[in-house]
Amino acid sequence: MEKKARSLKTWGEALGPFLKISGLSRRMQEQKLLDSWDRAVGDAIAEKTRPIRVKNRILQVQVTNSVWMQQLQFMKGLIIKKLQKNMPNDFLQDIRFYVGEIAPGERKKKEIDAQGPSTALSDTERKRMDKNLAGIRDPEMQEIMLRVFSKGLAAQKKRLNE
Repeated sequence: MEKKARSLKTWGEALGPFLKISGLSRRMQEQKLLDSWDRAVGDAIAEKTRPIRVKNRILQVQVTNSVWMQQLQFMKGLIIKKLQKNMPNDFLQDIRFYVGEIAPGERKKKEIDAQGPSTALSDTERKRMDKNLAGIRDPEMQEIMLRVFSKGLAAQKKRLNE
């Protein structure tokens, strides 16, 4: 009797079909787009704006006032090009700007949120996650999975402490 040789799949290969079917692949692209806003536009514009969400491949951005909104309209093409550099298949179609109040401390909150709960991991937890994620070749996917596992672990710790 001849046994069939099984080939081992990487995490990316194993998760890819699931992410597409579940819609998480698209959500990951949308989140990547939101996360890249500050880097794409720079600190001065990031201070006056806040990316809200992506809907139908259109990025919705809140702006502090109509003057900034008008200026950003002139810069829209350049901003889209910068954002698309890291996105597959021209994922972003357009940007829509909306006037709204942005609290002064909100930028600091965005920076803290971007760091995520991974900073709260113990050395043992971090080593265990690094070991589990070592099979993922794509560094971006590794970072995403680390954030997902970290947030799950943080939520679990929070439930246990309540």
